[in-house]
Amino acid sequence: MDESHSSARRRWLLRTLQGTIGITLAAILYPVARFLKPRRATVSGALEVVAPLKLKDLVDGSAKPFDFAGKPCLLVLISEGAKRLARGERLQADDVRAFNAICTHVDCTVRYRPGSRDLFCSCHDGVYDLDGRNVSGPPPRPLETYKVMLRGEAGEEEIVISRRS
Repeated sequence: MDESHSSARRRWLLRTLQGTIGITLAAILYPVARFLKPRRATVSGALEVVAPLKLKDLVDGSAKPFDFAGKPCLLVLISEGAKRLARGERLQADDVRAFNAICTHVDCTVRYRPGSRDLFCSCHDGVYDLDGRNVSGPPPRPLETYKVMLRGEAGEEEIVISRRS
């Protein structure tokens, strides 16, 4: 009976070891597979997304991040653009800016502070300017910026975001 108990114990230990090795391999190979998988692209080869937000959602600076290629994207209407919009003028190409909303320091989500006119990461007080450059705090790199196009009639434009080429 001791031998059968010992044999069962060995089988259990072997299965546990095999399961642990399998889980470890999956944890190592999954990020590699995600990296190698090609992304959905437009005809031009640049990923494009129509933002689920309208310009009126950006006027008070309270827009929330939305998904862009599996990452949160943050849209910002700069103050000069908000003034143009209030006067009924057409926005210029650089009045709406889009950024990858993940801080380059510790993967926290950044937010726009309209009073300071900057992007702020509250995890470790990282600050970026409205060009995406890191200006203070621990972030080591600038935020990734995206190209923004406005399509359609004035006041009813779609905001189209794409990767810079």
